[in-house]
Amino acid sequence: MPGVRRIFLDNAATTPPLPAVVAAMASAARDCFGNPSSGHAFGPPARRLLDDAREFLRGTVGAGRVVFTSGGSEADQLGIVGSAMARAPGRVLMAASDHPALLNCQGLLGRLRHHVTVLPTTRDGDLDPEALFEHLGPDVRTVALMHGHNELGTLSRLDDLVELVRRAAPGAHVHVDLVQTYGKLPFDMDAHDVASVAVSGHKFHGPRGAGFLALAGTAEVAPLLPAGGQEGGLRGGTENVPGAVGLAVAAEHVLTHQTTIAARTTAMAERVFAAVRGAVPDAQRLGHADRRLPHILSLRLPGIVGQTLAMRCDARGVAFSTGSACHGAHGDDGGGKQADNHVLAAIGLDRAAAREVVRVSFSGATTDDEVAFAAEAIADESRRLLGARPRSAGAAGR
Repeated sequence: MPGVRRIFLDNAATTPPLPAVVAAMASAARDCFGNPSSGHAFGPPARRLLDDAREFLRGTVGAGRVVFTSGGSEADQLGIVGSAMARAPGRVLMAASDHPALLNCQGLLGRLRHHVTVLPTTRDGDLDPEALFEHLGPDVRTVALMHGHNELGTLSRLDDLVELVRRAAPGAHVHVDLVQTYGKLPFDMDAHDVASVAVSGHKFHGPRGAGFLALAGTAEVAPLLPAGGQEGGLRGGTENVPGAVGLAVAAEHVLTHQTTIAARTTAMAERVFAAVRGAVPDAQRLGHADRRLPHILSLRLPGIVGQTLAMRCDARGVAFSTGSACHGAHGDDGGGKQADNHVLAAIGLDRAAAREVVRVSFSGATTDDEVAFAAEAIADESRRLLGARPRSAGAAGR
């Protein structure tokens, strides 16, 4: 929009690719366009780029191996469904507040004769260890967990949850959605004793349509798309060499600056929250008070429709969301009506309260000046909307 400053505060949905990522991908696409599997002279340069990227990314999470995918959703499906396929029919556990990438595995798992149990969550959106323990047993094949929640920012009690699984279902495959956490906080698969993690490039300034599934050395996963047998037989199809290169370049950047970015985005979230609380004194920050991702600010603003606030702020050049983008334009009920947000329902918010929720999210590319401008715009529009609310009949008669 000409003449309007544009500030992007929806970084939990996607992030702008780094210039270095774009340049590296362009170079790979132009100079190493050969098929990595080809035996002639054009194949080996592409294979070297692919192998170098794979080895670097493997080391970033302490994995035994890395399978490149089209993104986090495919990596989640391969980790969850693929691990269940490698085992006899049994039960798969996940949480009611999980991302659709996890929950939407239920149909395929059912056709494979696995039973999915969806567990209740706390008011903070994480899985309570007691709820998990009640459903564990030797027939559990896979446990799917989110490390950092995409809408609420809550960090799970991962070590406690994994310890329970190892005690009550020692043969179960523990898969972790690491999509929001990767690059923001340190993570090591061995330290957390998990079998697989899913990562998506466009969440940390890498390429869209590229991600990976990291596997522990002993993990057993069956392929969902064997095709030509690429990726160690776990994901067929000619490899996306530029995407792999872009992932590695982006990962190196965010991991190098991880501590600094985490401190900055934490301060940014606090600044916006303080400004909003000044305008809306009863504003509530959702998610866990202490265990949370640094870059996500999820707010409920009583008396304000989040969609209206987002639209008015967008007109002023400030972009944020009313929840996960996965509940946006495509999040309908099949009849053209907007579907309820399953996350907000899972944490106990009714429809009226859920409409009052917005999510503001930051990245290392966000500047202090942008945050100052955005905080003022959000607070100002919140005041305007509260002031425009119709008074009740009793109030009008005073």
